[in-house]
Amino acid sequence: MKKVLMIAYFFPPLGGSGVQRTLKFVKYLPNYEIQPLVSTVKSGHNFAYDQSLLKEIPDTVQVHRSSSLETLWLRSLIEKFAHLRRSQDVSESVSESNSEASLTIDQGKSLKQRLFEFVDNYLFIPDSKVRWLPFGFLKSLQLARREHVDYLFSTSYPYTTHLIALLVHKFYRKPWIADFRDPWVGNKAMQKQIPFRIKLDAWLESKVVQNVDHLVNVTPSLTEMYKKRYPEHAQKMITITNGFDPDDFTEISPVAQKKFTLIHTGIIAEAYDMATFVEGVASFLQNQPEARDNFQVLFIGYVPPKYEELLKNKLSEHVTILPYMSHKEVLNYQAGAHLLFLTFDLSVDIAYSGKIFDYIGVGKPILGLLPKGVAAQLIQERELGTVASLGNPLELADAVSKYFNNWRERAGKVSEVQSTATEKCADFNRVNLAGQLAGLMNQ
Repeated sequence: MKKVLMIAYFFPPLGGSGVQRTLKFVKYLPNYEIQPLVSTVKSGHNFAYDQSLLKEIPDTVQVHRSSSLETLWLRSLIEKFAHLRRSQDVSESVSESNSEASLTIDQGKSLKQRLFEFVDNYLFIPDSKVRWLPFGFLKSLQLARREHVDYLFSTSYPYTTHLIALLVHKFYRKPWIADFRDPWVGNKAMQKQIPFRIKLDAWLESKVVQNVDHLVNVTPSLTEMYKKRYPEHAQKMITITNGFDPDDFTEISPVAQKKFTLIHTGIIAEAYDMATFVEGVASFLQNQPEARDNFQVLFIGYVPPKYEELLKNKLSEHVTILPYMSHKEVLNYQAGAHLLFLTFDLSVDIAYSGKIFDYIGVGKPILGLLPKGVAAQLIQERELGTVASLGNPLELADAVSKYFNNWRERAGKVSEVQSTATEKCADFNRVNLAGQLAGLMNQ
């Protein structure tokens, strides 16, 4: 059996959608005579942690962890510095209002905020996980040599993983596959819009592309984008999408809901069009008063404070927000809901979300509030639900009304309107996707 060294920052017990892709590759590659070894962080930092995911790692897979230096010493130092500056400002002020004014500079940003931004913009290159680079490199190179691995595999975000793999590749010349879960250059959500950083990111990305044997993207649109960006390396580009794991849905215990339940799980980003969502749901409730006692919206995960306030002000008793849960618990809630909500902003038009594949596996209809792009196309072409346009609350209201009325006509029974969703999307089965990666290695 051949061996592959998987270099990944996001790996259990870290949680979130970014963990799932690597975890499922590790889980299913042994089916194809490829034995993974994992090089990851010892104490990584993330918004979510999920200890239950550790159970999915096969007993035969070695997981090696190295320090990422992600301690709070820098934050603590900045906090103390900001506190000293604040104390000095307060002592010199003549009133509380003047004191507040002295705490903020640069269009309302506090000294602490400016210090954090400076570190993030000018020191953490290519990303905040760069502190892992020296330790991740030494551990990964040691593993590669000791275990005589046949392939190298790195996955981003963070892009630091590719720099670790690049260094290992220089000292241990084995085939290397770089997996881009999101683009590096041109990633509106992650890239720093600073001239020198844009140029530096482009240079670092080009070094990775020049040295890899294969560059994997998660959608055909991203693959085409990289082929156009690097036409001389187009033959290296390939698509292996995200997907769903059939095992995740074999022992689901749906959390039964008495009311018609529209659910969103995961992160609501600051840039999402939640105003359209709120206006659309409010319009639906206004047009169908009988729904007010039989309808609820459930968010599980992170909702920014400004949107939490908007939801509670406009939809009040119809909205419940719950904190992050384990992946298994989230699936149970999804299975007990009646309509699964998915939304992106305009910048996410050439990428899927890992969430959409959980939704497919659960087999309930999907309501997308989405820009034109691959996610909207998937929902429409595979008949997985309904897509409303960004900025069009009436479309969203009509869609909610359609599914609510269907539920009401069935006397509140759970309608498995998409029992064939996994059959329609068999090409997104995680077992098959791991086979695609194994085939790439065996070339």
